[in-house]
Amino acid sequence: MGNLIAQPTVTLKKGDLKAVFVDNSAYGEHHRSGYNGISELYHVDQDSTLFVPLFAGVNLEHIFDGDSLVSFFEPRKEAMTIQRLSDSKVMLHQPETSISKVENWTTFEMVEPHYIDVEFKFKVHDRAMFDHGYIGFFWASYINSPKELGIYFKGRKNGIGPDDWMYVFSRFHGDNGTHVSKDDSYDFYTAPNFNIDLAKEISDYTFSEPYYYGRFHNMVFAYLFPEPEEGIIRLSQSPSGAGDGKPAWDFQYILPDFEVGKEYAIKWRVVYKEWESRDDIEQEYEKWKLNQN
Repeated sequence: MGNLIAQPTVTLKKGDLKAVFVDNSAYGEHHRSGYNGISELYHVDQDSTLFVPLFAGVNLEHIFDGDSLVSFFEPRKEAMTIQRLSDSKVMLHQPETSISKVENWTTFEMVEPHYIDVEFKFKVHDRAMFDHGYIGFFWASYINSPKELGIYFKGRKNGIGPDDWMYVFSRFHGDNGTHVSKDDSYDFYTAPNFNIDLAKEISDYTFSEPYYYGRFHNMVFAYLFPEPEEGIIRLSQSPSGAGDGKPAWDFQYILPDFEVGKEYAIKWRVVYKEWESRDDIEQEYEKWKLNQN
């Protein structure tokens, strides 16, 4: 009999959800190495996993400052560990990375009936990579062949008219890939050869509320974000991040004027439930926001 190899996953069940959390290692027949976060997400009323089995969701992909990345997908490649903290909580830890010199911790907590609360903490140990006055982080979620490839958020196009629900869809990967909030006036430096395609082209859409959703069969998958005291949230998406018909529903956190050695933190909520209505998504956000104060 061969030696048993420990699988670098933690599976948790809470309320209507079952989630498999993973570090950067491959496991099973399908999941590839380099994809961290939530590798599988199931709801009692939708048994196919939300995320593409090869990849993951809420997957930390990039640490950037606007220069072309020497190590593309650095967080995917660097060592990472996973630890079960309780029957509802798991933590990923990535020690100081070799190029950006960033250490990070991601805690996922499952909350009944259909939520996963996420806290991301990080510390920059050396400023050498960051020449342009800010640090950026990019997360991706690879969705497993939904009927609609785009996302929905409240906002405007070209700054015209009242805020309303918008369906945002890109023609191809990198086309109008990032959407900023109506209060986001930052002009962050990006080099001409900046190689995070989704982050470098700003769309004509602006969002007015910090949340968005996408549809998956009879379900809805939503991100609810805070209004950070420091830094900003930007939304990104691609119609083919994981291949034809497999979109990436993404986001970024960008922090200007950070301090070396200081620990920073940001929280957000993942919602995965049966679809009801747009009003229901708004109510989910307002309820969550109230509890953050």
